[in-house]
Amino acid sequence: MTMSILDACTPRKDLLAGTFNPEIFTANLMQVIGHYRGETDVVENIYTDPIAFFGEGTYPTEGMRQVLRNIFGRLNGSDASYPAIQRLETAFGGGKTHTLIAATHLAYRGTEIAEAARELLDPELLLDAGQTTVVGIAGDRVAIHETKGSRLIPYTLWGEIAFQIGGEDLYREIGPTATSFGSPGDEYFDVVLKGRRVLIMLDELAAYAARVEAARPGGRSSVATFLMSLFQYAKDHIGISVVLTLASQKDAFARQTAMLSEIVSQAKGEEVSKTEALDIARRADGEVRSVVARDVTTVTPVRGQEISRVLARRLFGRIDQDAAARTADAYMDMY
Repeated sequence: MTMSILDACTPRKDLLAGTFNPEIFTANLMQVIGHYRGETDVVENIYTDPIAFFGEGTYPTEGMRQVLRNIFGRLNGSDASYPAIQRLETAFGGGKTHTLIAATHLAYRGTEIAEAARELLDPELLLDAGQTTVVGIAGDRVAIHETKGSRLIPYTLWGEIAFQIGGEDLYREIGPTATSFGSPGDEYFDVVLKGRRVLIMLDELAAYAARVEAARPGGRSSVATFLMSLFQYAKDHIGISVVLTLASQKDAFARQTAMLSEIVSQAKGEEVSKTEALDIARRADGEVRSVVARDVTTVTPVRGQEISRVLARRLFGRIDQDAAARTADAYMDMY
């Protein structure tokens, strides 16, 4: 039986040697974006290398394929029927970050890596490298307070988006809107987005809304108003794709109460109990969720029946599917 298993698959070399480090599969979207932006403190790994990522680091689930088709169909302007706004609904560890990283590589590198990503996306949907601007915001980490010092660090969601698209010049161009806590008007979107191809990824959106609400009571409403305007603009203008992550309502708070208490306390600037943090988070999540429900196409990146395939890609260098089926049959016969 042992020989049959080894005939069917080849485990990763580091797994066989006992040196396997599961942290290499800890996905970090902002690390990948930082790599493309030339940030010097980014450690290169299986995620920052698109060839390694598509070849070894991720499995092409149907949900991931759907999200990428929608993103790049929208960005290249080939068909206005592709949805402009998508929400990735997952339990924790459900493939959302892998999907966002795949989108990041394809947005930055485009046709240069078409062959590596062929399992995931029709190459004809891809744009050339440099044609797409990428905005990536980690809602549990992006600044929400004005900071001191000479370095410009935006502290509103709309200011951060403008800064990532056009740097300090565009940030200065939108003037007081960048720092106002009131949601910007139509002029902002024309200045920041018009005529551009932009992929906007809003990760951990509920965490961001909770932090803003803690820092400025009522701030969640400004976030919700901005999202409504952003979604409408994206729907009306081909070339803009928005992808956001929002855990299912069932999973939104059950597993992260301790984390919520920490991030809400940091945002508020004082210690907040778990009960108070949960109350703030629920109010913020409810307002954001009501906006998202109106305009967004919801996709589940990894379904239950695909999890074994995901794990197989991460743990094995080679799997002979026919030999694997025979081995599984042999085990079933034995049992």
